[in-house]
Amino acid sequence: MFDAFKNLGNLGELMTKARQMQDQMKQMQEELAKKQVTADAGGGMVQATVNGRLELVKLHIDKSKVDLNDIELLEDLDLAVGEFAFRAGDPPDRFLFLTEGRVALETDGLQSIEFSGFAVVGVVDAVLDRPRKRACRALEPSKALVIRSADWFDLLEDNAEIARAAIKNFATQLHSLWQQLAPLLPRRSEPPAGIVPSSLETYDKILALRQAPFLRKAGMQAIASLAALAETEVLQAGERLFEVGNDGQDFFIVAAGLIELSHGSGLHFTHDAGDIVGGPAAFCNALPSYGAVATASSVVLRIPQQEFYDQAEEHGRLLRGTLAFLALELEALQATSSSS
Repeated sequence: MFDAFKNLGNLGELMTKARQMQDQMKQMQEELAKKQVTADAGGGMVQATVNGRLELVKLHIDKSKVDLNDIELLEDLDLAVGEFAFRAGDPPDRFLFLTEGRVALETDGLQSIEFSGFAVVGVVDAVLDRPRKRACRALEPSKALVIRSADWFDLLEDNAEIARAAIKNFATQLHSLWQQLAPLLPRRSEPPAGIVPSSLETYDKILALRQAPFLRKAGMQAIASLAALAETEVLQAGERLFEVGNDGQDFFIVAAGLIELSHGSGLHFTHDAGDIVGGPAAFCNALPSYGAVATASSVVLRIPQQEFYDQAEEHGRLLRGTLAFLALELEALQATSSSS
């Protein structure tokens, strides 16, 4: 009887080592957060810096390298309380990099969206290439840099880390709203008709990726490149795609079947063909807090995130398509919020 417990004396030592490992991991994360990456566009005219958490921490514009004809598009902007930076109907040819204060995007019938800190404001309409749908009004005295949309997109397309930070920042803003409202969006409750294949050839992967909303504007060359990188995972009903605590380093796109996403908050959301599992959570490093299980025979394509962003650096339409997907997701949730 006592032999069964003779190794319990090592439990305290194991717990001590576990705590030491946790402390080491925390220290590594803190050190990573301090590291910064800077990239430039326009021959050094625009420089952006992100930290190890992929947060945009600084934007610098060297006006000495700006054409005098364009200087008015890159000037500092001071906003008094209640003053508008732009109004609904204006062209989306520029947007704001907020450096101080707080502003809101507003329109009748929809909840306003507030921004503070180092935030890029007004990018949605530029991504979707349409006139402004919302006005931007200062909620307190605010300062911003006015940035030409074309220059900003050039910067994103020139550096994968900056692009990743831009997508993460956008997805982070969207994620909490998605957690609240995504279950209210209309979804299929039964698996689509047809036999789920046991594997996918490259051509089949291309067809599967083309139905993903965040890739619809990516272009065939970018999709073909991603298809060559994608690994196929075949799941039977009840099999787990990933557990809570996963490393969050991959994107999962449902090619066929149904995948149920779950969260400790009680959220359950069913993804079907074409969905990226986790929605905005996949783009803002929040996927480790979720688990996912197949509720029907399913095929999922797994793409390493780093490979995706490397491709985004090569194919600018992939970046813009992802930002457009997040923008449309935001609008769908806002419409659901207004009608619920």
